[in-house]
Amino acid sequence: MASLRNVGRQSINVFRCLRLPTTEKTARLSCGCIIQSTQLLQIDQNNNQHINNVNTRDFFSLPKVLPLPSASKRKDYSERRVLGYTMDQMYDIVAQVEKYPEFVPWCTSCIITHARPGHCKAKIEVGFPPLVERYTSSITLGRPNLVRSECTEGKIFNHLLTVWKFSPGLPNKPNTCTLDFSVTFEFRSVLHSQLAHIFFDEVVKTMVNSFLKRAKKLYGPESISRQKAKIIIKES
Repeated sequence: MASLRNVGRQSINVFRCLRLPTTEKTARLSCGCIIQSTQLLQIDQNNNQHINNVNTRDFFSLPKVLPLPSASKRKDYSERRVLGYTMDQMYDIVAQVEKYPEFVPWCTSCIITHARPGHCKAKIEVGFPPLVERYTSSITLGRPNLVRSECTEGKIFNHLLTVWKFSPGLPNKPNTCTLDFSVTFEFRSVLHSQLAHIFFDEVVKTMVNSFLKRAKKLYGPESISRQKAKIIIKES
């Protein structure tokens, strides 16, 4: 039992209060506060009963935390398009990996550590905030049709494979070629995999355009109008 005093200018009324727990209600505001409404039974000096609502408010509550996925997913991106440059021209740009920092926005460093005909290894650093990755890339070269780069010794990526394939372009258009480009990647940790959309949007989807800008700088405009790419995206 508790006491409640209502003080007026001309009189003082004293009530006895009884809490009715069965009528307690709870509501959550959009700001995160919790409002509890409880009915109090008040009995005055003349034994008259009064029922009033009393609201109490809690200012802090723990947010709901979404569970992390149980495993990191592998993502595959591939596109095909006809380019207004020859196979040799595009191959030279893609195969010269040591020049990537000059025109690929997210590539900050690339150093060739081993080279022999048809193969090389490079130490590559890529930065796409908030991630920075340094890894060794094993690169297979097959002029003028293939450049295949696979990540090894990476700390963030469990798997990263990039493949460029060049084949003849439009009939009677010798200054064209067909590009088949693909990237497959998977992060080592579930935490890093939450940022996969950043890597996908900032790196993967813009990679071909970075190389086309380089080709335009070296060889001039494309010999045909820009063709629309056919894109396929898969998760496994």
